[in-house]
Amino acid sequence: MTVPDRTRVLFVCTGNICRSAFAEVMARSVFAERSFMFSSAGTHAIPGSPATRNMQTVALERGLDLSNHTATPLDRCNEPDTVFGMEQHHLIAAREHFPGLDASRIRLLDHPMEIPDPYGADLDDYRSTADRFERVFEARDLVK
Repeated sequence: MTVPDRTRVLFVCTGNICRSAFAEVMARSVFAERSFMFSSAGTHAIPGSPATRNMQTVALERGLDLSNHTATPLDRCNEPDTVFGMEQHHLIAAREHFPGLDASRIRLLDHPMEIPDPYGADLDDYRSTADRFERVFEARDLVK
């Protein structure tokens, strides 16, 4: 019996310590029954950096664990099947890094809206960001 191929989904933000890290761990939870492989990266990530304390706190409040997350730079990622960026400049970087990936497979996660970076903000801003991810993941299928 062969195992079906899994769709490789990459979430991209700037530092890979807030938005894309949270999107990855939440997507793994929400879409656990589906054939996806989730990863995340940052356009300016410092390799090995942990998720921010506030993002870890908000993840724990939702039953998710970011304690082992370490940031990965976009240029260290293999080509995925689909890329979801948080802002337009993340899409531009992904198109440059994955020139062989059809442009229709690189899009904003909450199209047509960008998801603002909560980095440096208070815990309520991080919670608002997490709430937004919950709405996005509840509202649609990731790969159509």
